[in-house]
Amino acid sequence: MRFVLNRLEDISAALVTAGVGLFVILEAGSYRMGSLTSMGPGYFPTILGWTMIVLAALMLVAMRPSESLRLPGGHQFRGMLCIAAAFGSFALTIERFGMLPSITLAVFLASLANDRTKPWVGLLLGLGTALVCALIFRVGLGLQIEVF
Repeated sequence: MRFVLNRLEDISAALVTAGVGLFVILEAGSYRMGSLTSMGPGYFPTILGWTMIVLAALMLVAMRPSESLRLPGGHQFRGMLCIAAAFGSFALTIERFGMLPSITLAVFLASLANDRTKPWVGLLLGLGTALVCALIFRVGLGLQIEVF
């Protein structure tokens, strides 16, 4: 038990990585695989999922005992909450309000995870990121994503 507690951060990171990789493989299974010369839509996600599982195994092999078991402090909870809010806001606003407002809001909320970032800097960062994403995805790649 002490072995696991001393390596809890590495073990949990490896399990989360392997879990995400397994999820990606299972989801990619519903798409056509294709071949190396003619890749189907499920080819790249499957390779990505297996890569994540291999990386998780390497994380378990290379894990080291930590100095002490550290529980997240107050500012770490703020960071986790802000990042989760950024993901949630993007998922809830992308279809309803479009790409620019949803990316601006998500980047702004994510920037608040760092307590040294001023809100106006986060807002500028969000606007700049949204503008660059709109230029790349809408103008450059021609994707049918609503800007507003």
